[in-house]
Amino acid sequence: MAHQSIRRRLLNDQILVILLLGGGILATTFFGTRQAFQNLSETVVERAADQAEGRLRRFFEPVTTGLLALRSWGERGLVDVDDPRSLRQLLLPVAERLPHISGALIADEEGNESFLRRGDGGWRSRLTRPAEWGGRSQWLDWSSGEPVESFEELDYDPRTRPWFEGALARSREGDGVAAIHWTEPYRFFTDGSPGITASIAFDTADGGRRVAAFDVLLDDLVRYSRAIPVSERGGLWIQTADRRLLGWPDSPALWQGRDPAEALLEKPGELGLRLVDDAAEAVAEVPAAKRAEPVRFSSGGEVWWALGRQFELSDERLLSIAVTVPRDDLIDDREKLRMWIIGLTLAVLALAVARAATLAGRFSRPIEALASESDRMSQGDLEPGRAIPTKLAEVHQLTAAHERMRRGLKTLMKLERDLQLARQIQQATFPNELPRVAGFDLVAWSEPADETGGDSYDVIGLDAEGGLTTGDAERAVLLLADATGHGIGPALSVTQLRSMLRMAVRAGSGLAEVASHVNEQLCADLPGNRFITAWLAELNAASGRVVTFSAGQAPLLLYRAESDKVEDLNADAPPLGLLAGLPMVLPPPITLKPGDVYVVLSDGFFESVDAADMEFGKERVIGLIRQHRRAGSAEMLAAIRAALTEFTGNAPADDDRTAVIVKRLLA
Repeated sequence: MAHQSIRRRLLNDQILVILLLGGGILATTFFGTRQAFQNLSETVVERAADQAEGRLRRFFEPVTTGLLALRSWGERGLVDVDDPRSLRQLLLPVAERLPHISGALIADEEGNESFLRRGDGGWRSRLTRPAEWGGRSQWLDWSSGEPVESFEELDYDPRTRPWFEGALARSREGDGVAAIHWTEPYRFFTDGSPGITASIAFDTADGGRRVAAFDVLLDDLVRYSRAIPVSERGGLWIQTADRRLLGWPDSPALWQGRDPAEALLEKPGELGLRLVDDAAEAVAEVPAAKRAEPVRFSSGGEVWWALGRQFELSDERLLSIAVTVPRDDLIDDREKLRMWIIGLTLAVLALAVARAATLAGRFSRPIEALASESDRMSQGDLEPGRAIPTKLAEVHQLTAAHERMRRGLKTLMKLERDLQLARQIQQATFPNELPRVAGFDLVAWSEPADETGGDSYDVIGLDAEGGLTTGDAERAVLLLADATGHGIGPALSVTQLRSMLRMAVRAGSGLAEVASHVNEQLCADLPGNRFITAWLAELNAASGRVVTFSAGQAPLLLYRAESDKVEDLNADAPPLGLLAGLPMVLPPPITLKPGDVYVVLSDGFFESVDAADMEFGKERVIGLIRQHRRAGSAEMLAAIRAALTEFTGNAPADDDRTAVIVKRLLA
């Protein structure tokens, strides 16, 4: 096969590419059909609706998760409405991770309430004690470290608020997420800000009733809707079930001089926004079977596209999502550009062919030299090479970048060797072989997102005398830990936790004692913005019981073969390293019957997303557990991993993934 010079090959290939590209542009311009424009319009609207629904779910779901955790802590005696300092320490990490929460409340049936409220100057606490203070409330300002007290005359009783009454009524109807009550959007009692409150009732150990609530600012929901780009005049509308506005597009032209700030909780018709009502009427006229598809309609003398969906906060509270896009934003501008594209394409083709001949010669010599240098480096020779003379600024930049790449590759090769060594060290901490516990099938696995990860696990076998064994074991201590972030730093943190666990097991310490000591040590060692979620368990072969303790690690999934149902267990305490002096109370032991499966996964499984930014989620995992309930632990783990790989399109993991599965074998 004859070879061509780089000059001729560059010239021939550039001309061919130019002609093909120009011909493709002209053909597309001349023969593009109206159907193609319509498909594009539908795709834009559907993608915007999917994005809006996903963002709303990420906006509200952390509030639900936080409330369930708060209820779990309250049921274990960690929430004290009469101790604002400890309550602030408990609530502050949760509230600061959710910037759209403006306040967190705890109230009892006597009307006593502690309210932690976010303000411009920091956090303040409001205490209400009707029996003691009557119509006065006490404020605690924490901005200076120690609380500064003040009193305010306030005709307020939490027991009369919709969030309190709704939570008590809701608690009689369901459990878990079904027990959470979402109020109608309203203006908050404290400052009149528009918002919505999520609340949940729970029973305390002393037989009392409490209600926990989070105030969510609707201003943040408005910013969410304005941040979703659709087109110049198109965007997202969010409304209540009775058609009051909660969010609107960032398009001043739609408002025709009116102030959008006055629109929150108002109806579109009262604001003169005929577009929203026209869109709603058009969607309502579509047969129910086709309402998932975009619809065309006319408003204000223009043709628009719209797509409406329902967003369910709960079975008692629905929001309405509508995406509207004017047809001109999607099509007419392209029509106007058609003739410009044709003319410019022809002119550029002529200039490009002429210029290609010049560029072929100008680039051939330095490119040949760069290719030679690249070939040398590809063979492992990273020493400095010969200088490449050129008068072209771009080629000179490429030459300089080539040299920087050489030096960078030399450094990266050393860094790669160091990271590989760190990975080998971390992987060496995982058990090569799991101990055998009679009557149980165990499997554990971990995969870091980087060379080193922030997840870890351990399975420690204990013989009849309490000594460590890698063979047949009477008992086993299990660990799954997940540090914030991933990489070298979190890897060191979880490795430290695993080492402390191993030493504690050798010393014969119980789970509660281990968790307490580890928490105190991590509070002293970790920086303020770091913590570790951890699940600890002790499995007894003789009794078939497992004693567990979860510090912030949730959800924990327990499949019961007898009922063919999966129980969703919450964490027993906040993550390790957050609060010093935190009491560690073990929940009652769990008896695993034949066929029962206990599944613990890090959030790298649940929070993995697909190409549409939708999460893998807990429900998919529960479905896989039930589908593979008769398989062994290893086969069940393989099925979950395979389903996750298919869901993400084999995309690289954004977070570490770790799993521990315990199955009670059938007799």
